[in-house]
Amino acid sequence: MTKTSLEIIFSDKVQSLLDDFAALLDVRVTFFSIDGRRLLTGKDICKYCSIIQCELGGLSRCEEMDWHKLQETINANGPISYRCHAGLHEALSPIFVHKQLVGYLMIGQFRTDDEFPAEACELAPDPKLRRRLKSAFDELPLFPPKKLAGVLGFFKILIDYIAVRELAMLRGDVLRSEIDRYLDRHLAENIMLPDMARRLGRSVSTISQFLRRNYHTGFKELLNEKRIARAESFWKAHPEATVAEAATAAGFSDQFYFSRVFRKRRGISPGKFRDQLKNNHSTEGR
Repeated sequence: MTKTSLEIIFSDKVQSLLDDFAALLDVRVTFFSIDGRRLLTGKDICKYCSIIQCELGGLSRCEEMDWHKLQETINANGPISYRCHAGLHEALSPIFVHKQLVGYLMIGQFRTDDEFPAEACELAPDPKLRRRLKSAFDELPLFPPKKLAGVLGFFKILIDYIAVRELAMLRGDVLRSEIDRYLDRHLAENIMLPDMARRLGRSVSTISQFLRRNYHTGFKELLNEKRIARAESFWKAHPEATVAEAATAAGFSDQFYFSRVFRKRRGISPGKFRDQLKNNHSTEGR
């Protein structure tokens, strides 16, 4: 699988929808990145899988099967349902946004009948352990063929909803440009993250995750950096301006806070930075 420049970040609305879907069907919803990493998982792993993976050493086989099935969905160009190596059933679908692959969504684990899997008998020859597996198996949701068809149809609608309505935020220039444009226009104001999120039509968590994941920064850090850069530009145009005037022009309501932030980010005090600019202007003017 080739790496794409897009990476999905679920909005609060989509996350709530996924949670409701999982709760309604009593299944686990897992999101995979395009390179097969588990990025988001709902409810805890079921007892059956816990025994298979943790007590019977089946984790590597589970991960290997996940990887092969991720690739299989690309050829299918849509949801697939299959029986795993431990005898349970899962459904998996690729997610495309703007015709580009951005990840995969899996639902599981469930059974399609009441028959205890032969695979489990082979994996757990010990009778006591097999009884525990059988008990865990019986607790799993049951989707007989007709019901499974409805579940898979619902699953496909969910995937299409995420992609078509674009409620899954995409990493890239679009959202970052929107954030930068908003901050640049309102730097002199008292900017609050909830206000910006509302104006951009995003959730607070979506913007916070976006900045942390893609730019390794937070809203406050980004805002302060932009204001420091604005102060520097202001001084270049007005080298005689005071520290208080530069702080106000950059959107800092507190001169002393401005000085602390400036020194932390630039390694010198704002007054010294201004004086260096003035000296440079004087030298250039000779």
